[in-house]
Amino acid sequence: MKIQEEKRTTIPSSAYIRRLQLTQQLCIHVTTLDHWHRDKHHPSFVKLGENITAFDAVEINNWLAARRGAA
Repeated sequence: MKIQEEKRTTIPSSAYIRRLQLTQQLCIHVTTLDHWHRDKHHPSFVKLGENITAFDAVEINNWLAARRGAA
């Protein structure tokens, strides 16, 4: 459990975070992230290249803070 908690605290405060890295840090499966994207339950991703998908870390942190406040 400690490893999972450490992963959750490593989301950067700025820059971009790759899709797989985000799923590892949130302890979710890639399919869950795909479903959230489809249902628009999280900030949109950014295409940095043809095969590179990432998320704005600031938007992810704001989204997580809002979710914590709503819980």
